[in-house]
Amino acid sequence: MTPVELPYVPILLNETFITALWDTGAEKSFISEEVYRNYFSYRPRQKTKDRVVTAQGAPCSHLERVELQIRIRNFKPWEFHILDNMQYQCILGIDFMKASRLTLDFDQKSLIIPDHLIKQTPKEEKLVDIDLTESKLDDEQQRQLKALFNNFKGLFSDQPGLTHVVYHEIDTGDKGPVVSRPYKYDRVKQDIIT
Repeated sequence: MTPVELPYVPILLNETFITALWDTGAEKSFISEEVYRNYFSYRPRQKTKDRVVTAQGAPCSHLERVELQIRIRNFKPWEFHILDNMQYQCILGIDFMKASRLTLDFDQKSLIIPDHLIKQTPKEEKLVDIDLTESKLDDEQQRQLKALFNNFKGLFSDQPGLTHVVYHEIDTGDKGPVVSRPYKYDRVKQDIIT
């Protein structure tokens, strides 16, 4: 079986998208040491006395464990064991599947979530209220812009944040995520922004 044929699922771990592998042969859930180092090193690790053994019986270099927020339907805390030299970014084991009451259908290549576990939220589309009084647009341009926003009103929210609707990632190659301190813009840019 090649890695492309394995059951992968994109998940959010502490607001970071990674690819997880469903592994019905794994009793516990794991993340690789590399993923921990690159994204979650700020999270404290806990020592563990658990032994980790491969399906062939070989012991693994099991480091420690960490609690992260995982999101498939909604965020919930979950304990991951950190493994060195792991082929996958994340492995979701039987422990997670049982606790989440999920079913994998390998024939249909789908994940089944029981209906009673899915919280329905009514789709609410309201007119987009934008204030263009201080813009440099003439009346016709303002009207066209408002019409454009209202044609796509389902895309906008009063409460910006993460989305679970669209999966995206930024590939930084072999470099870690870019982190920089906040700084002030010069006056010209501040005038444009405000």
